[in-house]
Amino acid sequence: MAVRAQEIAAYLGKDLNGMDRDVIKPCSLNNCIEGGLVFLKKYSESMLSMLSGQENITAIVTPEYYGKLSCTYVISDNPRLEFARVLQEFFAPKAVSGIAATARIGRNVSLGRDVIIGEYSVIGNDVVIGDGTEIRHHVVIGDGVSIGKACLLKSQCVIGEDGFGFERDNNDVPVRIPHIGSVEVGNYVEIGSCTTIMRGTLDNTIIENYVKIDDHVVIGHNVHIEEKCLLTACQVGGSTRVKKNTFLTTNATIRNGIVIGENVLVGIGSVITKSIEDNVIIAGNPAKVLRQND
Repeated sequence: MAVRAQEIAAYLGKDLNGMDRDVIKPCSLNNCIEGGLVFLKKYSESMLSMLSGQENITAIVTPEYYGKLSCTYVISDNPRLEFARVLQEFFAPKAVSGIAATARIGRNVSLGRDVIIGEYSVIGNDVVIGDGTEIRHHVVIGDGVSIGKACLLKSQCVIGEDGFGFERDNNDVPVRIPHIGSVEVGNYVEIGSCTTIMRGTLDNTIIENYVKIDDHVVIGHNVHIEEKCLLTACQVGGSTRVKKNTFLTTNATIRNGIVIGENVLVGIGSVITKSIEDNVIIAGNPAKVLRQND
């Protein structure tokens, strides 16, 4: 269903430049359609030239484009962020709350308002799930796990199974150490498909508010991920602490028992073998500090 460009501008608290028109669908600049919505996160003459041939679209652009466009547009210092907000408000499908018939819910489970639980998901005993949280299909949540409000758990993630913990006996036979901790997940957290978050050995594994975790991430027992961190397709060893606003990129491997500071960017494929200070960019195997992360 179309939305008016003026409605989008009002939602963003911005002025609308040009004609008010129907916005039918978000699209990329390379595949514009009539009634499309695009964004440009930086200024360039080539992008300006591409937009100049598009009069029947609406664009969210940086201040450098002001007065240079024939299409309808909104000025923003962060067009990509505003585009994301518009997609969430007007175009993203709205899930309907409810529990699928094939889901299995354990004993003494506390479900908040408007919770969604998808097909074939399994919720263990004594689990707490906050208001507005969406759990998609084939998700497993172990006993005693707590999930905050407005979280998203994508299909086939596993939260709160035992971690990998063994000690060898006198005959070198590995003896499993039972994991009797659990997992605490804060509010507004996203956990990707096929991601595993292991329960704590004694204390809980903790994922704080606004953490966003990609698909295929492994988080070991007793890990503590502080608020607003981003993790993409990486592995975090047990008893590691990752401080707030840090970004672990694809294929990073974090040794167990270390601390990664605040506002750290860990480069693709990095292997972290020792604790890292705040506000740096690191990369390599073993990873080294490249520069400050301003």
